Amino acid sequence: MSTVLDIHDLRVDLAKTGGQISPVGPLDLTMGAGECLGIVGESGSGKSLTLKAILDLLPDGLARHAGHQKVREGDVLVERDPAALRGRKISMISQEPGAALDPLMRIGDLIAEIVRQHSGVSRSDAQLKAIDLLRRVGVPDPETRARFWPHELSGGLKQRVVISMALACRSEILLCDEPTTALDVTIQAQIVDLLRDLQKEEGLGLIFVTHDLALIRQIADRICIMYAGLVVESGPSTEIFARPRHPYTQALLAALPDIEQSTGRLVPIEGTPPNPWDFPVGCRFAPRCPKATDICLTSRPELERSASGTLTACFHAEGGS
Repeated sequence: MSTVLDIHDLRVDLAKTGGQISPVGPLDLTMGAGECLGIVGESGSGKSLTLKAILDLLPDGLARHAGHQKVREGDVLVERDPAALRGRKISMISQEPGAALDPLMRIGDLIAEIVRQHSGVSRSDAQLKAIDLLRRVGVPDPETRARFWPHELSGGLKQRVVISMALACRSEILLCDEPTTALDVTIQAQIVDLLRDLQKEEGLGLIFVTHDLALIRQIADRICIMYAGLVVESGPSTEIFARPRHPYTQALLAALPDIEQSTGRLVPIEGTPPNPWDFPVGCRFAPRCPKATDICLTSRPELERSASGTLTACFHAEGGS
């Protein structure tokens, strides 16, 4: 599988008197063509900030730093400024699709404008292409819906429109920031199925951020587990779910309901994640970890590859020393 995105030493910094603190990173991310990379963790772990940092769309007061960020162009990986990638190579789908839609433009006109910017076709051809894109993402009666204003659409339809906008940009990578959070369960399943179908048909790469392990199990080929701004475990989805090695990953899975298991209790993770300005010196999960020892409190573990191919940052990883 050829690599379409390669990011090294990505970091998000917050200016602070006397130095810098980093709510996210440093971390590395790679993704292959047509692959879905899931990023999972509790709220506040830095998942959404990571996606915003890839496109350098961070809020005021935060700064992005990276050793390099390369995308595939032809047969080679080329380093590109994030601004040059937005809406071209990479597009984002957020959990608030309404924020991406111009309330003063009809849906069809909005998509047609994007088509014209990226394809240079005539206005009439762009309108036809917009209707075709709406049809491709499953919008019923697209000829009629194209004349709707954003406020006339349901949340699920708005999300489909945002996905059609990404396709209009001819993006090769979609950053999905909890795109199903605000939708009911039935619509969630429809959006996930749509993304999976587009991934196969268009060869799209997806980075899918969520705190929902059951959801990510359905769609991700590989998973990165994030805690307090760092990746603590990553590997093939099947391996992460079958043989989690990091205590945090094990704790997340222990808290996951299992409809096939009629007995037993869910095990909550004691404590709360640390604030970025108060990260522990050693392992950031150590204050909540039942396996923590003295070395965990004073030294930060690095990601190390196991025999099964997963990367784990833990001195006491399952199956390790």
